[in-house]
Amino acid sequence: MFITNGTLWKDTSGQPVHAHGGSMIRVDGFYYWFGENRSGRKRVSCYRSANLRDWEFRGDVLTLDSPFRPMDIRTDPKLASGDESGTGANIERPKVVHNPVTGQYVMWMHWENGRDYHAARCAVATCDTVDGDYVYRGSFNPAGHMSRDCTLFVDDDGTAYFISAARDNADLHIYRLSEDFLSIDEHVKTLWPGQYREAPAMLKRNGVYFLITSGCTGWEPNQGKYAYADRITGRWSRLYDLGGPTTYDTQPAFVLPIHGAETTSYLYIGDRWDPSDYHRSSYSALPLEFPDDRTLVLHWADAVHIDLHSGRVETRRKQSGLWRIRNGSHRYLTPGGEGDNRIAARRLSYASLSQLWVLEPADGGFVRIQNRACGRYLEPQQHNGAAEVALAERSDRTSQQWRIVEEEKAGWCIIRNRLTGNVLTWNRNADGILHEEALRSDRDGRHAQRFLLTEHYGELPAM
Repeated sequence: MFITNGTLWKDTSGQPVHAHGGSMIRVDGFYYWFGENRSGRKRVSCYRSANLRDWEFRGDVLTLDSPFRPMDIRTDPKLASGDESGTGANIERPKVVHNPVTGQYVMWMHWENGRDYHAARCAVATCDTVDGDYVYRGSFNPAGHMSRDCTLFVDDDGTAYFISAARDNADLHIYRLSEDFLSIDEHVKTLWPGQYREAPAMLKRNGVYFLITSGCTGWEPNQGKYAYADRITGRWSRLYDLGGPTTYDTQPAFVLPIHGAETTSYLYIGDRWDPSDYHRSSYSALPLEFPDDRTLVLHWADAVHIDLHSGRVETRRKQSGLWRIRNGSHRYLTPGGEGDNRIAARRLSYASLSQLWVLEPADGGFVRIQNRACGRYLEPQQHNGAAEVALAERSDRTSQQWRIVEEEKAGWCIIRNRLTGNVLTWNRNADGILHEEALRSDRDGRHAQRFLLTEHYGELPAM
């Protein structure tokens, strides 16, 4: 049985799986998957599976109505807000591990007040059973620091570490936890100060630690990176690119080891956040490859088969032939709307077929750029005295032919018209309408003339 990536995952009852930013733990032959659920008063939901494909909903294990029990450290007890809105706290990145000393399952997470991201706290919950009702233990700033995107990692010797983004996401902090996993023992390491990494996910293989992170671009996908170290508290390598320039439209959630009789495989589980519709956000499961003990490689796969007995993973991949074209402000080329042939730059929507484009080869290394939804082609046209870019029926005019000129940074390019020699330009002062202008040399001007071409991964959205 294959897991299908790039589509909305559903549980065994046919409902969408809401386990965003989550983690998995294996107990008695089942994988339990915990993740964020922002529906109503729900905060963390739990699913389980014996094969990693068919997920049974086990319950909303943390809600705004969960009981509170204080710990021996100072925490804020509020989970539901006391104001009239009743919105309650936002809970993100829930991670669950088992503590062998107390026998409890311990959940750490990111806590915000439900209105903004100024609180930047971590929070803890516990339960005697893996998928029971968790007891909320409060939120706090670890060692007095801000704490946002986070993860948990339990080392081979049983020591647990909490890793979270601090200082308005500029730094990543590693904390060693207490023996019962309920509090911070010590802040042991600050990673890559000022480089703005979030969504950490850690694994250990052949004695080497790897940490995968994303950049800080909100709900928009970006270039994933990884680093390695021989000791968690030791010297870490510089950051290396992982996957494509949008990490195949995902953000790291966690890494799941598959320990089989023949080998151990490592699955990268990533969230595919949909900025236009949070509740359609989904996931991708992709095998990590290790050319050597200190190198990580991640490739896209449309489908993944996991043999839990052997530990081996099989993948299937096909080229979509479709592309998204994004500007430097994370807006995507989109037809202006019904009756408007002009091209605008809009927010990413995975459900929008109109944001997908075909690069149709022409002679001399040029291409025609065809919209997948309407079948028409990009062409500069005059509109109110400006050279705006619009959609037109296919022709042999050289004005419909463009050269993709790649820049040094992977995936980024300028798009130059064959007839005029001008390049696509995003006009932020005109509702994102796309223009065609001479290539600028100044830094701010070039920002509006650089575009990122990323392949579409997964199933096509509906017409």
